[in-house]
Amino acid sequence: MMVYFMPYYKSAKRFLAHIICIVITVLIAFSTLANAASSGIHIKSAELLAVDESYSLSTDFDISLSPVIEDALNKGVPLTFLIEFQLSSPRKYWFDDEIVTQTQFVTLSYHALSRQYLVNRSGHQQSFSNLQQAKDDISNIKAWAVVDKKMLKKGESYIAAIKVRLDQTKLPKPVQVEAIGSDDWSIASERYRWTPVLAF
Repeated sequence: MMVYFMPYYKSAKRFLAHIICIVITVLIAFSTLANAASSGIHIKSAELLAVDESYSLSTDFDISLSPVIEDALNKGVPLTFLIEFQLSSPRKYWFDDEIVTQTQFVTLSYHALSRQYLVNRSGHQQSFSNLQQAKDDISNIKAWAVVDKKMLKKGESYIAAIKVRLDQTKLPKPVQVEAIGSDDWSIASERYRWTPVLAF
């Protein structure tokens, strides 16, 4: 009996290992597809540069829009992104001392007649022939004056932070209802923090 059982046992073990490998491969594939189809924002870099009497923010980030969001955009739903910058001075035994908080709204929309994507930033509008160009423009911020040099003290240490998110309150009311609890519409970056090198 043992003679027949051992080969069967080894064969079953190999078969089970094979099935497990297939399941893992399928799960990884589904996970990759899910991530590719989801919405999100990833901040790649940010820095403060001294310009005249202020410091200007330059930052670069990626915006991913799910097919659901792209479809809504192409059907006329504008997307307004809130970019928030904050500079604070760390305190050892208390909350950080907030020096300044600056916000900027950028709206992405689609104009069906011209088949152009429009980016509106502080009243200044630009048009683009495809969505990727429009997203690249939104995600590449240059020379945004955020801090007056007079607000800073020499020898003091500071922490800068930036966060970008889709402002759901700016969506049309029917879409706001749909967006509640939806992963597709929860588009936000992690808070990106760094210690800027400031020149006085």
